[in-house]
Amino acid sequence: MATTALDVITGALQEIGVLAPEEVPTLSDATVGLRALNDLVDQWAAEKLQSYTVTRTTWTIVSLTRDYTVGTGGDVNIARPVYIEHVNFEDTTPTTPIERELNLLTEDAWSRIPHHTLESPFPTSWYYNPTFPLGTLSFWPTPTDSNLLGVIYAVTAVAEFAATSTAVALPPGYRRMIVKNLAADLCSSFEREPTPSLIRDADESKGVVKRANKRLMDMSIEIGALGQGGGFSYDIRSGP
Repeated sequence: MATTALDVITGALQEIGVLAPEEVPTLSDATVGLRALNDLVDQWAAEKLQSYTVTRTTWTIVSLTRDYTVGTGGDVNIARPVYIEHVNFEDTTPTTPIERELNLLTEDAWSRIPHHTLESPFPTSWYYNPTFPLGTLSFWPTPTDSNLLGVIYAVTAVAEFAATSTAVALPPGYRRMIVKNLAADLCSSFEREPTPSLIRDADESKGVVKRANKRLMDMSIEIGALGQGGGFSYDIRSGP
C-alpha cells in the first residue's frame, strides 16, 4: 500500500505524543498537519539540495522574440524554478536536431549589454530574472531563426500535497526526513516541546537527503582569475 500524506502526518503526531501508536488524526488535526507539511515543502523548494532531480523541458522559440515567461501557465509551462542549471537551444533544421549550449549572463553582465535588442539568427547567451509568479527568461541576441526550440534544465522541487490522500512517492531518505521535521514543526501547534533527540533526528535526516542529492560538477574557473598582461608565466615543475 502506498504511503500517503496522512500516513506521514500520523507518524509525525505519534512522534510528539499527540497520538498513540494505533490512533489516527481527527479531521481537524489532519488539516493542521497538511498545512504544516506543505509549509515545509514550500520552504525546501528554496533549498537546492532538497531537490533530487533536474528536468529537461523544451518549448518553441518564436522568431524575433527575446523574452519568455517561465512557470505554470507561462511560455515555458513548468513549475516556476528557483534554480536553473542550463538553458540551451536546439536547431531543428538538420535531420538530426543539434542542441547548442548557451552562456549564462549574471545580473551585472546583463546590465552591461549596450544593445539589448540586438538580433542574430542564433542566441549566444541567456539571462533569468526570477520575477513572480512567473519568471522571465531572456535570450541575447534576440534569435531570428524560425526553427529553434528552447531547452531548459531546471531543478525540480518536491510538489506540495493536494490532500491528505495524496501519495508520497519519493526517493530513499525522504519519508523519515519529512516525518521527523514535520513532527518538530507541529510541536508548537499542539503545545509540545521538541526533544533534543527529535531535533537531532530532524537535522540528521535532512543531512542524509542533501548528501544523496549532491551532484558532480564539471570544474570551471572564472576568467578574471587567470590574470592579464605582464607576461608572467608559471611552470609547475620548477616553481616554488
